[in-house]
Amino acid sequence: MNKIMHDSPEIRLVVKLGSVLIVILSGVFALAIVLLPEQFLLLLAVYLVAVSLVVFTLYRWLKLVNEKLAAIHELLKATGTGQSEYSLVQNDEGLFSKIHNELYRYRRQSEVQAVNLKQDRQQLTYAITNIAHQLRTPIATSGNMIDLLTPENLAESKKGLQQQNERLAGLVEQMVLLAKVDTHTLSNIKEPVNLNQLLTESLNFLLPAITTADLSFDYAVPQDIVVAVNRKLMQEALINIFKNNFEHAPKHSLIKVKAVQTPLSVILTIENAGEAIAETDLPHLFDRFYRGSQSAPNNMGIGLAIAKGIITATGGNVSVQNIAAGVSYRVDLFR
Repeated sequence: MNKIMHDSPEIRLVVKLGSVLIVILSGVFALAIVLLPEQFLLLLAVYLVAVSLVVFTLYRWLKLVNEKLAAIHELLKATGTGQSEYSLVQNDEGLFSKIHNELYRYRRQSEVQAVNLKQDRQQLTYAITNIAHQLRTPIATSGNMIDLLTPENLAESKKGLQQQNERLAGLVEQMVLLAKVDTHTLSNIKEPVNLNQLLTESLNFLLPAITTADLSFDYAVPQDIVVAVNRKLMQEALINIFKNNFEHAPKHSLIKVKAVQTPLSVILTIENAGEAIAETDLPHLFDRFYRGSQSAPNNMGIGLAIAKGIITATGGNVSVQNIAAGVSYRVDLFR
């Protein structure tokens, strides 16, 4: 702790104030002696007591200020090393307490930001590694096809190269969308959209998968439900949810699609008759690049992460749970 008489601006100001008060008292004392010379001893005693009170008061006030400033200074130093603790002694109703509380709040925010920054860096490293892994397979496949290209297999190789090129283009598009989700730069422009029409358009993109698996539907979505969403982004989210649902549905099974409107939200549920999702996988289904024990071989593990990011940005929520007859995907779009 700094000494009381440390040569600092705030100390010099207090010393000047004390000096001015003593000069004023001295002037009053001199004037009183002129007017009442016979009371010299009494006036001298009063003068000395007054000067002593001024000096003592300023000293105590100066000491208190110095202690408060020293405590705040120590808090700042400790914050720099991440070792500061909240001091209840500093918690009163004064200005110094407010400064102390604000500094402590700033320190806590800085700690949270530092943790988030570390997590973001780790996530970025993990994402780059996974992106490289996902891109490596189609690139390697294309390279092998080119190496084995002959006049006899030209048509077949061309078809294979086109498929790998489409896969690469899809990967890049998904990665860009995931990056927008991570950086919170998704478009927030909303418009009234008919939910039934939006679901129909989303399912049309998956007709080949639906036909291949011979899936049937129990479809109960009222024609008049309207939601305020970004049409293109919400369609992307629904396609990813439907796709994930279908991947875990047995062939020739029934998919139940239901929507209800409440005073607070529109609730959409999509149920399949597939096997229950492992309890260890459920908490991580929406994590980026997470592939559960039942994931398809070509599943990149980003579809549900993108869907959740889009729906969350819209002000909604998405969840998955096991039910008696299979697995239920639920989307809440708040009004």
